[in-house]
Amino acid sequence: MKRLYGVPTVAALLTAFVAWILWLIPQSDFPHALHWRIPIDLKIYLLAGQEVAAGGDLYDAPYIGDLPFTYPPFAGVVFSWLAGLSDNWIISVWQIGTALALWVILLLVLRNRDIALRPLTVYTALVFSLASLAIEPIHGSYFFGQINVWLMLLVSLDLLPKRWRLPGVGIGLAAGLKLTPAYLGLVLLFQRRWWAALGSVVTFGFTVWLGLRLIPDAMVFWTDAIFNSSRVGEHLNPGAMALRSFLEREYGVEGGPQWIMAVVVVGILNCAAVLVAMWRGNTALAMSFSGLGACLISPFSWFHHYVWLVPLALCIFIGANQLLGRWLVESPRSFPGAGQLTGALSLLVAMASMVPFVSQTVWPEVAYRSSEDYQSIWPLGQEYFIGACILYMALYALSGFAGKSPKLFRSNSAQARSTADSHWPVSA
Repeated sequence: MKRLYGVPTVAALLTAFVAWILWLIPQSDFPHALHWRIPIDLKIYLLAGQEVAAGGDLYDAPYIGDLPFTYPPFAGVVFSWLAGLSDNWIISVWQIGTALALWVILLLVLRNRDIALRPLTVYTALVFSLASLAIEPIHGSYFFGQINVWLMLLVSLDLLPKRWRLPGVGIGLAAGLKLTPAYLGLVLLFQRRWWAALGSVVTFGFTVWLGLRLIPDAMVFWTDAIFNSSRVGEHLNPGAMALRSFLEREYGVEGGPQWIMAVVVVGILNCAAVLVAMWRGNTALAMSFSGLGACLISPFSWFHHYVWLVPLALCIFIGANQLLGRWLVESPRSFPGAGQLTGALSLLVAMASMVPFVSQTVWPEVAYRSSEDYQSIWPLGQEYFIGACILYMALYALSGFAGKSPKLFRSNSAQARSTADSHWPVSA
């Protein structure tokens, strides 16, 4: 088991940061997530669930304004289980549950990276998850009442545990709820977990069958709605963050060969980054990169779909912590307080990596979105949001294929070889 350096300092700094953003966000000039109300997307989930519970159609009409139900039929079946709850119970179950789910994911990341889960480390993971409210994807997930963190938990249960992990069932269920997580089956293939990959396909097939059996107009989704990305949102909306939307909004590319070429290039970079992560036994990082790749190459993705940035930030923190610990603590030149300094510096590295994704409610002058009152310092803010995701994958992949292990993400050879789900050679 590895230990984190400077955990007391990291815990204290994150606690102070969480207290600050919880004080700051309610004072924002922009709409924010810290309201006790049913968010609009969650309200649509509930209305769709009530429709299913009453035996009605899911796809015949919009639910709020011109907003339809955009998920597969199985999602409607699941949401029908929430239909009888009161507003307060819905808010509690969904929003507090989302926070707990994110905490569990980070604990799984720590265990996957062989970090001992001592009480202070568990608390640090909690405040780390709460601190992620400062970035747009997590703030947006709470603001809209989105399902993405729950889907990430299902995928994590398939990929991150070294024992007692799900045999592809989590990815299959997540894909049945929202198609995009099916892309995370890529990690199962790189792990050579063929039976788990088959399990994900069988589970997804079961969700399709169940939806067809229980939803009267389920075929409308599979024959029409699934091919119409405009039902999810408009590509010109600045919150749309797939490559497809970005290219149309910034360069007037409305799909076609140019978009396909961009998807191919990003897909290759994504596969290369995942492959290098698996070489090094870093399944948590492979999962994070795959999740970001799914958001980028999907025909349509909102900014709040990029929840995979949170486990990525934790992987960056762990990598920086281990590297700086070797330099400052385990070195013959170590000095008193070196461990706590290591913790503070590694946290700074992780937070700096998330600056391109900072929430408008926390730091409007730096957020990728801008307004008349707050002009972002980024000349091309949306390029930085998408570009940072691509850059992180490209640099990590390049470092692996260049034959030089990137110390920031590197795990030692003994740990990588002991990783039960890795059959790949470990880089030096």
